[in-house]
Amino acid sequence: MTALVADEAMAQRLLGWLVPDGDSLVALSAAEAERFCWYELPRKWHADTPEQRRAVAVLADLLAGVGRARAAAVCTSATTAQVLEAWQRSEEAGFAAYRKAAAASPTTPPDVPELSWGQVMGVREALARAHLEDRLEKALDEGELDPDTRTFPAARRRLVQHWITTAQPVFEGRAPLEAVRRERRELWAEAPPTERRALLAAVLPDLEKSAAAPVDTAEPLRWLLEQIGGGVTLTQAGYLPRELVVAAFARYPHWYPIGKGPRSEADLFQLADLHELARTHRLVTKRHRTLKLSPAGRAQLADHQLRQHTAALAWLGTTAAERQVAESALGALWAEPRSREDLRDAVHPVLGACFTHGDGTAMEAKDSEQLLWRFWRTGRELGYLDGRERSVDAPISLSVTGRPAALAALRLLAEGPRDHI
Repeated sequence: MTALVADEAMAQRLLGWLVPDGDSLVALSAAEAERFCWYELPRKWHADTPEQRRAVAVLADLLAGVGRARAAAVCTSATTAQVLEAWQRSEEAGFAAYRKAAAASPTTPPDVPELSWGQVMGVREALARAHLEDRLEKALDEGELDPDTRTFPAARRRLVQHWITTAQPVFEGRAPLEAVRRERRELWAEAPPTERRALLAAVLPDLEKSAAAPVDTAEPLRWLLEQIGGGVTLTQAGYLPRELVVAAFARYPHWYPIGKGPRSEADLFQLADLHELARTHRLVTKRHRTLKLSPAGRAQLADHQLRQHTAALAWLGTTAAERQVAESALGALWAEPRSREDLRDAVHPVLGACFTHGDGTAMEAKDSEQLLWRFWRTGRELGYLDGRERSVDAPISLSVTGRPAALAALRLLAEGPRDHI
């Protein structure tokens, strides 16, 4: 032990906290030192400022003594001093400083297209992240990665992508990405309430299968992006040009089944909604009255997998209640077509069990109807739902493109990062 004799009590307390099973401190990674200094010490030790300073100084001595120079440097860094000072100001400031410091750390595995890390992790996800932290630290120590170079962020992403998609012994020869996704699906499928699990039971076997190559879905969105192309001139009021509205009515006459046809985008809410979807996801750019495809819009026009992802997000909605209703409705429709009333009766118990109004009152059937209207309308606009008859008793079913789109949407929910238990 290299700590001063006067600090032996602190050294023993640190060892008991960081290596409670009596293991050597040499196994402590830089990432674990960061979590201790930036979160556990200020949040869980309830130590005053002098004691916090003494703790990080003693820990630096201990780590240096066993050859953990990178981890020891965390303890004596200006970043650690700044984070501890932020915690002294307020819990909100402390959390913000901790998140900022962690995001900037070279040993933090970044989000990659294949995997975004959750704030709440299951056992396998936490194991994957811990091993990746060790792998990144090793790459830094051996010079494989250099955080001071301009190419570091891209090189670190490539390392992470390769590691999570390559079979690893710790996951019994499976790729970590596969293990994390399976764990997330399992936790998602088991979440309460009972009514939710019952609705999703029919689709679970299909979610367990390997994801098939996406079909070319969201045809109306593709059509709109094609029409916008290199640019269209908006009206004085900011609407899509009349010729585009006429073309939309000719292609999708069921969007406006009465009268002689719409005169402007304001008369064709389905087209207006698609226009809004394109703006929300930054698929278009506007300069003066000219509307053009953005780089993202051009990419989605060329790649139906990207377009399906965007359409699935739009179908699910943005709020927790919208997503809960969409999730339940997709599970219900996966098994069989349902009338709007049947669909409402199926999803409302789930909504009622999961949410209340801001004043604490229970959710009512009309709340489920309102949320289902958004789900139904968006699904029809994207070509995912059949049931064009105007009768409220007409059955609603998933279309030919709606079934793979529903599976893609549910996979987003099941395999996406969790931000709460």
